[in-house]
Amino acid sequence: MQDEEAPAARVLVAEDDPDIRDLFTMVLESAGAAVVAVNSGGAALEALRSQRFDLVVTDMWMPQMSGLDLCKALRADPATAKLPILMLSAYGRMGGPREAMMAGATEYHTKPIRPAVLVSKVDALLGGRLVAR
Repeated sequence: MQDEEAPAARVLVAEDDPDIRDLFTMVLESAGAAVVAVNSGGAALEALRSQRFDLVVTDMWMPQMSGLDLCKALRADPATAKLPILMLSAYGRMGGPREAMMAGATEYHTKPIRPAVLVSKVDALLGGRLVAR
């Protein structure tokens, strides 16, 4: 049996667009992260009940439970209150960054986001754990 290197971090991706979700998963896994990808804020909360994550990447606008609502729920729970959250939005509304920060996001970026920029932002929020590998 071969020893596998432990992932640099465990990242939860909440994104309702399957193509974007798959791209984010592929990019973050290639950077050394273990990724669990879900299609909604509600599914993200379910994953967080059963697994530990080092960071959440979430879309701002998803059906049923938005990334804003997910972020508020995470900040209200002592177990996830300090979990870094990168919120992304395809809607470049003027208030997007302000809305994200008021909901408790650690950082905000508009989509589309280049893969290298996604890795860089995630790595920065993880304190350099991806790059240091």
